[in-house]
Amino acid sequence: MRAYLGGIPADRFSHSAIVVAGSLCGILVFFVAVPLALSSPFPAPREGTWVIDRPASHIAAPITIPADLDPQGIVQESEMVFPWSFVSLPDSGAASKFEPAQLGDPAPEPQPEANGGMVTGTIGEAAVPRPSSAVASPPKRAAAIMHEVDDYLWEVYQRAPAKRDGSGDFTWKDPDAAKHFGLPMPAYVIGGMDPDFREQLYHAGRAMDEAGIRWSLLSAFRDDYRQSIASGLKASSSNSLHGGKHRTGGYGHGQAVDVTSADGNASAVWHWIDAHGGKFGLYRPMPGADPAHVQSKGSWHKLAETLRQARLRPTQEASAAATAKTSAR
Repeated sequence: MRAYLGGIPADRFSHSAIVVAGSLCGILVFFVAVPLALSSPFPAPREGTWVIDRPASHIAAPITIPADLDPQGIVQESEMVFPWSFVSLPDSGAASKFEPAQLGDPAPEPQPEANGGMVTGTIGEAAVPRPSSAVASPPKRAAAIMHEVDDYLWEVYQRAPAKRDGSGDFTWKDPDAAKHFGLPMPAYVIGGMDPDFREQLYHAGRAMDEAGIRWSLLSAFRDDYRQSIASGLKASSSNSLHGGKHRTGGYGHGQAVDVTSADGNASAVWHWIDAHGGKFGLYRPMPGADPAHVQSKGSWHKLAETLRQARLRPTQEASAAATAKTSAR
């Protein structure tokens, strides 16, 4: 036997061993590994047993706000009962609480009389939702101080009810933005501007009126949404001086307007700003590219306070005189 095995070449023996081992591996793969791979460790469910039957009411149910939730300024329909004035608006520090992105869908806006999409009548006639107690209202004294300014600027805004420039007619944009924001037109376009900037516009505007220039506002405050639908040369949505949230702080901080003429001669308004606007801290930074754009410059807050004191002085003196007269009796 040893002689027989010794006569078999070593390479033939090795080849036979490889063939046998390969055959065994093939059998194991075919009969063991493949069935295991195709099998599942989980029991096969019967048809229909894993279907989740979600009712349609669950899918389409509207999101409701719990009564005890304080959503920082979300207003309720039931609170739309008070006549609007600037007293009901948030102060500058609380302005960002009115951003529509934080509120979701704004409360329905009341429907005052409209003329071509523009609210008519005086500012105090419109009724709007009252901010919740979470938003601090400015003191009544501060609102009274700005009442004359705000009424005048709203009247100026309405002098040119159709808003048009080189990009076309955009009369619809301010009403749409005001509705999106959850405020009526006067509160949105005028109340959204910084009080000091409004003071500057008031005095410059009165001077234009005295010069026989019937000026008007193409646009005033613009929040991020309103800026996003603006056309032509413009800053990015949150970086606009008209009221971009990142640039100015949002509502109550607008520091730019677009001006025009109610008589169709916009260049007369622009030239007046170039010649006299510096007295009121106003100028046109882009007279060629964006001629209607007007904004503040220099120490405009300090200048605005000086202008405000000059405006209020006659009233304060009259009040002091009346008080003295009453005390002398």
